Amino acid sequence: MRWLAVLFFLATPLWAQTYPDYDRTTITDRADLLTDAQEVALDARLEGLRRDTGIEFAVLTLRSQAPYAPAQSLEVFATGLFNHWGIGNATRNDGILVLVLSEDRAMRIELGAGYARDWDRVSRNVINRSFLPAFEQGDYAKGIIDGVEDVIASIALPFSEGSDAPASDGEFTPWMVFVAVMGALLISGRRFFGDLLTRFQSCPNCGYRALSRTRKTLRRATRSSEGSGEVITRCSQCSYRDVQTFTVPRISSSSSRGSFGGGRSGGGGASGRW
Repeated sequence: MRWLAVLFFLATPLWAQTYPDYDRTTITDRADLLTDAQEVALDARLEGLRRDTGIEFAVLTLRSQAPYAPAQSLEVFATGLFNHWGIGNATRNDGILVLVLSEDRAMRIELGAGYARDWDRVSRNVINRSFLPAFEQGDYAKGIIDGVEDVIASIALPFSEGSDAPASDGEFTPWMVFVAVMGALLISGRRFFGDLLTRFQSCPNCGYRALSRTRKTLRRATRSSEGSGEVITRCSQCSYRDVQTFTVPRISSSSSRGSFGGGRSGGGGASGRW
């Protein structure tokens, strides 16, 4: 009988299932695909969605699924992760998870059990329309930002209003397009336009309007420590270079963001690969 115990001990790691912890109930960027500023903006956007509709929407990026469940399919892993975290209201089961695996070149929208299967088709259309085109170009930040806005406009908001899934893509109404585009512009463009205005300012050294500004994250924020970064202003006409540091607030661990509502998924949603 001793050899049976040894075999059981050796096999246990093969059966064990582990899942990553979340930093926020909104965005956990383990693959480092977003800047701190983009994370903060997405956190605010998804917190606003939760506040306005009650829907919990989580985004998780990982480099690979392999460290957690190498033998499982993406679909099984996403459903298990969704249920392990308990995304969404426990009664309505209306949570949404977007999982992006950058090195595996795969992603999934996992929906709570409250969504009828017709929403799987909508999820697949959102992936093809908003996530994959940017991912195929290697622009993960754009794909995530545009894709999240499309999920909100095409799935979260209609579902929260009691609407059924549209019969076809033709029912993707103009107001949904407007909400998705404007939301994406507000998130991705806020600092972009601020930095763009730098070009119209005169260089303090030579007087030419030839300034440009870039931002770089030096240390990412965590729950226990602040992050930091640099804003670098250069002039293309002279040697002027100015470096200013900025601080990124610690990731909030307040009760409003500390846990999910206990929702579950029955495996609904859609997957995509590029």
